[in-house]
This record gives sequence, C-alpha cells and structure tokens, in this order.
Amino acid sequence: MEGTNEYVLVAKRNLNFKPIKFRIKGKDHFQVFLSIKSDSFDPTLSKVSFVQYELHSSFKERFRVSKNPQTNFNIEIKTWGTFVVKFHVHLKDGIVLSFNQDYSQILENIGL
Repeated sequence: MEGTNEYVLVAKRNLNFKPIKFRIKGKDHFQVFLSIKSDSFDPTLSKVSFVQYELHSSFKERFRVSKNPQTNFNIEIKTWGTFVVKFHVHLKDGIVLSFNQDYSQILENIGL
C-alpha cells in the first residue's frame, strides 16, 4: 500500500451481541462494525470528508454514509453472512476513491 492512495475496509464482529433473527426460522444475525483505515497514505484519515458504503442488495438500507472521523467512519450492520462491500471514500479535495472488499477476509472478533 505504500505510496498509493488506498483505503481498506476494517470489519469487527461484536462477540457480546446476542444474535437476533429478523424472520421466523430466519438465520442468526450478528452485529458487525465496518470502518476504513489507511496505514501509509492517510493514517489519521484527515483527508476524508465522508465514506459511503454499498452493502449487499438484501439490505433494506443498502447505501449508508458515515461522516464521523472519530470512529474511522464506521457503520453498524446486522448480518448473517459475509459479502463484498463497495465503499466510496470522498476526500476533502473533491476526489472520490472507490474500492471493493470481501470482508470475510478481514473479519475480527471483538468483545466490547
């Protein structure tokens, strides 16, 4: 990533969240937090204005926006599985950088 203008997705599953079902006989849904980071290009995320996340088409609110740099522009989702997340990083200078990442490759378990 060094020398590039890349941001990567961070995904953390809350182990203290009791899974819920949205439908009778539905699958257990878990609480996951999605955010971004950039280790070398923008480690403090000071260049970012906001991040738009594009979730799987099965989500009722498929498009989500975070404007909170204190949380690394995180959003919370409830999901039963993993999928490719598209995310668009809107920089303060007007440039928009778009990425796709399957969060199954980076999912961390956390206890809050």
